[in-house]
Amino acid sequence: MKGVPRKALEELLTATTRPQNVNGKAIDQVESCVLMSDGTALRTLCIVKDGTTSLSKFSFALESDQPFNIPVPDISRLLGVLKFHSDVVSLDLGDEKVVVRSKGKQTTLLGGFNAKSYANSQSNLTEAQTRALERADSFNGDNYVLSDGSTRPPFASITLDCKELHEALRCDAINGQRLNRYTFESKHGELLVTVGDPFKGETTTLLDDNIHADDFVATFEGGLENVLKHYSLDVKLHFYNFSPEGQGIRMMMEFNNGDWVFQCGVL
Repeated sequence: MKGVPRKALEELLTATTRPQNVNGKAIDQVESCVLMSDGTALRTLCIVKDGTTSLSKFSFALESDQPFNIPVPDISRLLGVLKFHSDVVSLDLGDEKVVVRSKGKQTTLLGGFNAKSYANSQSNLTEAQTRALERADSFNGDNYVLSDGSTRPPFASITLDCKELHEALRCDAINGQRLNRYTFESKHGELLVTVGDPFKGETTTLLDDNIHADDFVATFEGGLENVLKHYSLDVKLHFYNFSPEGQGIRMMMEFNNGDWVFQCGVL
């Protein structure tokens, strides 16, 4: 892999881990990934460890002479290496190992595509990446493609400012709560989000006062405030109704650079 800005790579990897709070402790939802380049961008595409509730794509622009894939069996280990390297780094794949290079320095990490995608996983990185790519094929533009080939459009789409949505969701941390739960509600043409518990401080934020959608309530988890902090400009929220399948409401967060997070609602 050609030289890339270390800080951009660190931010990509940190966003990919998707930390969420469980009993007040930050837990990474993604522990491994494959760094993929199509010649124009470096990206990750990952399903969270439970295998069902969320799929995400993160990226940054990167020109390269040819496509490449670099396995990252342990994101936290690679981040621990990168902080000791200079501002531009390169990653190369050897025999079941990844070599990190910067000016005058080289660090070797064991682990390749055959490494487990996380400690108790039954699948390796290649198998996990294949599943993520197959899941990503379920999207055709803003529409979700069902298994029978039919498409389901979002019943509501709202464009918001990333920083404003982040400010609303991070109120989940008031008085150290960190419940990791966000309830979106549409009523009377308004979109609201509520976080927190009344005992320590429940906060409701008006996100939009003129949306065109039927009333609904949907609750999500997944450490979404930890995703939003990496972005500026706008984010578009798409809401999909999977109630006929007994799967409630799902949400897509779509960012200006083409990155996105698809999150299942809490049933």
